Amino acid sequence: MFWRKCAAVASSILVGSAIITPTTASAAASVSLTMDTYVQANKPTTNFGASVRLSTEGRTNIWRNTLLRFKVQVPAGEHVVSAKLRAYSEASTTSTEFVDVFTTSGAWTESGVTWNNAPARQTWLGKKGGFANGSWVEWDVTKGVSSNGGEQNFKLESNAQKWIGFKSKESPDPALRPRLVVTTAPDAVAPAEAAVALGWGTPVTGDEFNYTGAPDAAKWDVYNSAGHAGNGIRSPQQVAVDGSKMVMTGTPDGTTAGMGAKFARQKYGRWEVRAAGSGDNEYHMVSILWPDSENWPCDGEVDYAETTGDWNLIQFFHHYGCSNSQTSASKTLDVTQFHNYAVDWSPNGIVGYVDGVKWFEDNNSAHQPPGSMHQTLQLDWFPDSTANGAGEMRVDWVRVYAAAGTA
Repeated sequence: MFWRKCAAVASSILVGSAIITPTTASAAASVSLTMDTYVQANKPTTNFGASVRLSTEGRTNIWRNTLLRFKVQVPAGEHVVSAKLRAYSEASTTSTEFVDVFTTSGAWTESGVTWNNAPARQTWLGKKGGFANGSWVEWDVTKGVSSNGGEQNFKLESNAQKWIGFKSKESPDPALRPRLVVTTAPDAVAPAEAAVALGWGTPVTGDEFNYTGAPDAAKWDVYNSAGHAGNGIRSPQQVAVDGSKMVMTGTPDGTTAGMGAKFARQKYGRWEVRAAGSGDNEYHMVSILWPDSENWPCDGEVDYAETTGDWNLIQFFHHYGCSNSQTSASKTLDVTQFHNYAVDWSPNGIVGYVDGVKWFEDNNSAHQPPGSMHQTLQLDWFPDSTANGAGEMRVDWVRVYAAAGTA
């Protein structure tokens, strides 16, 4: 009966008392720490801040622990995605002898800390063993480093019943001093909204999907019918709202979902949807303006964000006339990530936007839908000769704005 209704590259920074802007993307860089020392249980009031070696030891009558401090300064607009602590060993360990790394507080100074006043260990970050004398030892300390940098303090402890040491920042060879290698990446930037970029004002209606359970029955007609073109079925059980977004899921056998808005059934207006999808290429996610008359194809159809078997391509299809003619556009885009898809329908024509940028326009008056339309969201199944798989459509929100010149 119905056709549709039935680019972050990571970069690395040097870590120390000053920012060093990376010149090559993903090129690791590092500098020495700002403070280091060790403390010793059988010398509880002695400070070892000037030592050229850092020490760990697990024998209870001696017991040595190392303290290290770094100052991580992250460039504006970036965040830490990886941090590796590296130290050059002066002893070997077996596969059962480990040096553990912990976070600790900053309540110490290199020249003043002793066993008696050393800060306690906090979060365990990992351990390394089985390394050779004269080798670099590396611990992944990412979860111990704040995403926005700042002062970072670590403590090394060992279970080994022997001395295990490392070069300190006082080592005469700068190349062998400890360092922290920190990799940063640009902060995620939310895609632009057409409504914001073009000044559409405040939404007049829509759904933010900030509740849980089934889609709001006052706002949505959830389909319980055969699937698109008779393929599979549309079941209310395949759509739910999780408190922040609406999720439609399609099973490998073609059980999927769709729904039409009860709000904003009108001629002319502006609609915007924030959506993402993923899964088998047999599933197509689509945001549609569908004729209230249900008289398809004569009364038109505006598919303003549709996938057609490739999750790296988004397409716009404007169907018009009883012969189901169409105009279209396509754009390479990672549709598995959230993007903002919008359509502006006015007497002047139909314009489509992705992330606030125009990518489709049809201003031929003969192509205009003749009557009012409404929003639909659908995850349609197009089975082919390949193995069937699952699919998903996620919608953060749907917003409707007043037509141009009516706000």
